[in-house]
Amino acid sequence: MKADNISLQGILNSPNRYLIPVFQRYYSWGRKEWGQLWENIVELYEGVDDQPHFMGALVFVPDGYAHHTMPTYLVIDGQQRLVTLSLLMAALRNLARSHKFTTLAGEINDTYLMHPYKTGTEHYRVYPRQRDRDEYVSVLEHRSYRGTRGKITDGLIYFVRNIETLLGKDFSEADIRAFFELIKNQLEFVYITLDEENPYRIFKSLNSTGMNLSEADLIRNFMLMSVGTDTAAQDAFDDAYWRPLERKFEDEAGQLNSREFSIFFRDFLMSNGRYIPLSSTFFHFERRYGGADFQPAALALELQNVAQLYNIIRGFEAHAKKDINRALHHLRLLNSSGTYPLVLNLLLRVQDGTMSTADFVAAVESLRKFVHQLFEGDEAPRMSSLNRWFVQACKALGKKPLSDLTAYLKAKN
Repeated sequence: MKADNISLQGILNSPNRYLIPVFQRYYSWGRKEWGQLWENIVELYEGVDDQPHFMGALVFVPDGYAHHTMPTYLVIDGQQRLVTLSLLMAALRNLARSHKFTTLAGEINDTYLMHPYKTGTEHYRVYPRQRDRDEYVSVLEHRSYRGTRGKITDGLIYFVRNIETLLGKDFSEADIRAFFELIKNQLEFVYITLDEENPYRIFKSLNSTGMNLSEADLIRNFMLMSVGTDTAAQDAFDDAYWRPLERKFEDEAGQLNSREFSIFFRDFLMSNGRYIPLSSTFFHFERRYGGADFQPAALALELQNVAQLYNIIRGFEAHAKKDINRALHHLRLLNSSGTYPLVLNLLLRVQDGTMSTADFVAAVESLRKFVHQLFEGDEAPRMSSLNRWFVQACKALGKKPLSDLTAYLKAKN
């Protein structure tokens, strides 16, 4: 391991290139994080001394891919900060261009954002994950982004507006250059490089000590790394198999709801009858599918199918049978999401032909009545206990799931 104190200038204005590996999360900073960074920058700008502001540690591993023509590093810790500071530099460049300060704009562009004499992906000093890539490249190239505007564009706009507010819209070239000098010289990091053949192993170790990744993030990383270490193969798997699954858990703005995605994986795992805490979802997923015969593509297709059924249960998609939709609607009115692992088990049986539609509807109605009666009673069980009952019911189901469930619920009533 090698560690050095270094400014932003030493990181970005260098021969190096920084890749965000596939196992990192997508760009997720928003107004809260931008605001905290901006407050620190304003304190520096208004300060009376030249003391730098410490930005924490950045952890890198050299990328061993043989075809790089320049020093290339995988960003193990610090990708949110690096991307954000690149957006800040892009905002400074854009403002310099709009005020016809072409020399300063070219300096920022060619020494902090781009490698001007490189082509292709090596043209960009910081290169993010695939799904952040198009929007980020559009920002760096100062052109319109044709996709759905995300946090990368929002971050650029945030910094443009705040720089204008701080400096005033009629700032001089000396004003913006002084601000540029402050950013590149007074933001300080600990720059750590590790010589390790398996960067994902380091990433998992760092995550265990506090990096904020959801259970769904960890499962995605496990799946992508199971494809192999070739970036092109990982990107192809992401596009063909994982992206269609994630779309089922996006909001109206196209943003992935990581918590709902994590809950889906937990409910999927619990549909076999074993209760697990949400925080242990990845542990149990990895233990179930970490064997030598594990096939990532086949499992991803299975998960896509299960996710479609799960969305039918949640009311986000419709089943072909109206009776099933009606029964599930009545169950959802009780806000009984704890029943979802059990209902998923039953709906999978309908799909594979081992349970009839009529029996499924009757089973869901029995569940609805059971939940309703419990909450009307004087001593309703705790919700955590009730959720465990529904998971355990999955184990009680045999070749006659309707009669088995009826007997199980009767014993609990």
